[in-house]
Amino acid sequence: MVPRPFVKWAGGKTKMIPFILSSFPDKVSTYYEPFVGGGSVFFEMLRQKRFKKAVIGDSNEDLMAAFQSVQSNVEGLIKELSAKKYRYDETVYYRVREEEPSEDPVKRAARFIYLNRTCFNGLYRVNRSGGFNAPFGKFTNPLICDGENLRAVSSALKGVKLALADFATVVERAKKGDAVYFDPPYLPISKTSSFTAYNAGGFGLGDHYRLAGYFKELVSMGVSVVLSNSLSEKTRDMYSGFDIRELTGARNIGGPAEYRSPVKEMMVVGGPAKTGEKVA
Repeated sequence: MVPRPFVKWAGGKTKMIPFILSSFPDKVSTYYEPFVGGGSVFFEMLRQKRFKKAVIGDSNEDLMAAFQSVQSNVEGLIKELSAKKYRYDETVYYRVREEEPSEDPVKRAARFIYLNRTCFNGLYRVNRSGGFNAPFGKFTNPLICDGENLRAVSSALKGVKLALADFATVVERAKKGDAVYFDPPYLPISKTSSFTAYNAGGFGLGDHYRLAGYFKELVSMGVSVVLSNSLSEKTRDMYSGFDIRELTGARNIGGPAEYRSPVKEMMVVGGPAKTGEKVA
């Protein structure tokens, strides 16, 4: 079975994958993805055998606990997630939501996956104290435990380095011949487009400027880098001088239908090679 994302994630890049991958070399030494989210780009890079090694990470503790459990104890996770405790029921949902995440990594991962699969539009959202606060989602028959895919993902993650860390730490060893994909929480362009609450600290304007600095530094080192963000005068200015491509995306998760209309996004490309130019 071909592994696919095991969680839903705001701003998923499934429709943009062809544009993203076409901007990377055919083969890279190590692939880095510091805002991995659901991992759709990573899984496609893996399927196409585009890298020798991979480092993926995120600053979201629950998300990375889930990846780590899938990687190291998938059978324990499947057993836990299959328990009656995690049935699709509104009362059960709010009871699980109010629980504190367990220190046990498997139990923490099961709680996270359950909430992700059953909450409103798959929107992972926390309050300022870090508590998950997305409402219950209305579904016909959500698949909470997809054991077959979880096992496939576990196999795919063998040898992949996972990092619960700031993006700068995740890419600190990137070098010439490597590739990095940055998909940060988008810089808000309207009151309804803001989504920075994937962890308690958020991701503010200062973080975006800091990220732009790392983008430029990596490119100067000979690393192939692609970055996605909202299209605005401010983001254009942050990446002026680089190849900026305008794309039309859709807010396909998290929010009322009227807020999920197509929006302008940009993809910034930097580095020494595009597809067809082999990198050792």
